[in-house]
Amino acid sequence: MKSEYDFSKAKKKKPVKEIKILKTIRLDPEVLEWLEAEAEKQGMGYQTYLNWHLRKTMSKGSSIEERIAKLEKAVFPKKA
Repeated sequence: MKSEYDFSKAKKKKPVKEIKILKTIRLDPEVLEWLEAEAEKQGMGYQTYLNWHLRKTMSKGSSIEERIAKLEKAVFPKKA
């Protein structure tokens, strides 16, 4: 073993953008086909597209109360 090492030409490790978690999910075949088709239109893989689409949906900012009120209005419209 050397007493000293030269690391001046060593490659720097790329910073980690974010941690990804490996999780298995089950999708209906037609859902997967849709994901793959939409992802191809956007020029990305279906898993990247799914993550992007879910993030976009999350960021819409509507609270659970707002979503429930919207559903109730659609399901139980007021009768005049």
